[in-house]
Amino acid sequence: MSQWRTLIIGILIGLLVGGLIYLISRPPSGEPIILKQAPTATKTSPPKATPTPQPIMVQINGEIAAPGVYPLDQDARLSDLIELAGGLTENADEKRVNQASVLQDGDYFYIPRIDEEVPETARNAFLDIFIDQNPSYDYPLDLNSATQDALETLPGIGPTKAASIINYRDQNGPFVSIEELMNVEGIGPETFTSLKDLITIGQ
Repeated sequence: MSQWRTLIIGILIGLLVGGLIYLISRPPSGEPIILKQAPTATKTSPPKATPTPQPIMVQINGEIAAPGVYPLDQDARLSDLIELAGGLTENADEKRVNQASVLQDGDYFYIPRIDEEVPETARNAFLDIFIDQNPSYDYPLDLNSATQDALETLPGIGPTKAASIINYRDQNGPFVSIEELMNVEGIGPETFTSLKDLITIGQ
């Protein structure tokens, strides 16, 4: 009987020692993984389509290498149209060509020879009458060099506004565009519209 007791006690001690060895030698357990809730999808508005600027169509005839109708950007000027049409011919009267003119859809420009009359349907036809009335000056006038007397020949520009243009030029330096003329006191968009084909900026 004592032998069985000794055997059982030995087995229990062996199990206890084995358990302690297992607990000591067992690798440490890792940190628990915490699962987060999946993010909620955010609704976004679809991108808006950007409108593509439509070209304007402008006609040019007369002393030009390739007369015709041409598509141009909306902010194009007569100089761009002339370049697109191959340039002026050697017979063109360049003094009556304001290459700084801003083009509009449906415009028609006629490049005349010297002493040739511009057709009434052309946008630049009124220059014939205006220049005939003021033979002492070359038009379009250069805003950066025009004198007081020359500026006074422009429609809607009297002595006071002419002096204001010169004062602005003296205080701010040369004009960089004909649109800058609207910065001069007393000259608004309406006056500028009547002048834009009669003025230019010297190169």
